[in-house]
Amino acid sequence: MTSDTIIAWTHLLQQRMRPRDQFNLHDFFINPGLAPGFVRHCPVAMRALGLLGPLDWACFPERDLDIGWHMRPVPYAALAAGCLVKLDQGLATMGGLRRHLADHPALVWLLGFPLERSSRYAWGFDADASLPTQRHLTRMLRTIPNQRLQCLLTSTVRLLQCELAEVGVQMGETVSLDTKHILAWVKENNPKAYVADRYDKTKQPKGDPDCRLGCKRRHNQRLRSEGAPTTPSSEPRPANTISVGEYYWGYASGVVAAKVEGWGEFVLAELTQPFDQSDVSYFFPLMKQ
Repeated sequence: MTSDTIIAWTHLLQQRMRPRDQFNLHDFFINPGLAPGFVRHCPVAMRALGLLGPLDWACFPERDLDIGWHMRPVPYAALAAGCLVKLDQGLATMGGLRRHLADHPALVWLLGFPLERSSRYAWGFDADASLPTQRHLTRMLRTIPNQRLQCLLTSTVRLLQCELAEVGVQMGETVSLDTKHILAWVKENNPKAYVADRYDKTKQPKGDPDCRLGCKRRHNQRLRSEGAPTTPSSEPRPANTISVGEYYWGYASGVVAAKVEGWGEFVLAELTQPFDQSDVSYFFPLMKQ
């Protein structure tokens, strides 16, 4: 027994189905014939495939895409691939990435975004309607779990090791470690916004429940006085002991990098922690990776 409502919903779901669900970018890299002709004949899409295809996308821990009825969620793999294209093309914003993808429908299909079917286009879907908004892309990048991206870094390092081994070059004999602060998207980090107790670590910002208060840099500062100095009423404090710091809410990303002469510098491991963790706490987890 059926009804017009059930038929309408079924038709909507069929429209949102993606024909490439059973394959990933590595599959298309190994066998380009799996992709439709309009993708194979698009230089931009094939260049992206050459860049991203060697990675082991089969190991990517995707989220559950079979939830909801009205709108199919955007795969994390599509977001990750899109962000790598953004870096490769030198696009400064998510808006620039979205315009780039909308201008190249073959790239939208290849990266795995859910397609909005349309008979107005020869390739069978509306590229612009298939893409999330700039705001949603930014939100996804901000909230995607870091662990889901680690497999791509591991795959990249393995590919580099194999590539360098073929020419007799060793990588990782000498490494360097460093940390970089990541500011949280909260009003407490905006100096123009009035926030009471901005640097009170017990008052968690509402905009990010996971960020922590930490010190970006600290330095000593001399005492400043205006006018003639007065007779001190107590023992003076040495100027070199007056500590001034820059405090922010956020995180810190620690990396292990190796420089290979004639090839470049490569990141071998990465770890992101809340900003209240010391630099020393990064050493053993990073070296274990």
